[in-house]
Amino acid sequence: MSVHTLIKEGRNRLGMSEQQFADAAGVSRGAVQQWERPGGTAPKRSNQRRVAELLGVSVAELMSGGSNVSPGFDVRAEVPLISEVQAGNYTVIDNFKPKDGLEMVPVTIAIKRHTFALRVQGDSMVGDSLDSFPEGSLLIVEPEMQAVPGDYVIALNGENQTTFKQLIRDGGELFLKPLNVRYPIRPLGTAEIIGVVREFTKKFR
Repeated sequence: MSVHTLIKEGRNRLGMSEQQFADAAGVSRGAVQQWERPGGTAPKRSNQRRVAELLGVSVAELMSGGSNVSPGFDVRAEVPLISEVQAGNYTVIDNFKPKDGLEMVPVTIAIKRHTFALRVQGDSMVGDSLDSFPEGSLLIVEPEMQAVPGDYVIALNGENQTTFKQLIRDGGELFLKPLNVRYPIRPLGTAEIIGVVREFTKKFR
């Protein structure tokens, strides 16, 4: 289901006219018509929370069309920015039953129930190539994705410490590789990969 269909079917289920829904959402009737038209625009970030509340869904469900496995849309959903400690227990994150008090980060990918954001710490992933992740960059992490060599991953060691590295294979063994050559490549060993990095952004202000 698309975001457009979700809004139209939800409005009809509520028994509201386009104008009534627009008034409740604090927008124009034309905006609602655009939201419901296939190929039309989706609600702006400033309107997403109110529209989701009217329909009885989370913002994540609204912007992914009500499904946690739907294809991506050219719209923005949001995922929570969590700490490295929280990342060790990412299953407490539920994007379809969001909790108050967490900073939310906009994304352009389709998200699932436990998708989360992390902030890069340190300079171990600053490289000379196009792939470089300076400190402060925001990573969008998908736990429900199988990691393959070449992916950038979040791994958890036996002491519940997280690390952000590139997963590589050499001689049949898996390793965690930093992009900064000043840091050593280490075997994956018993570390658990808890997510694949799907997207990253860097905010300057």
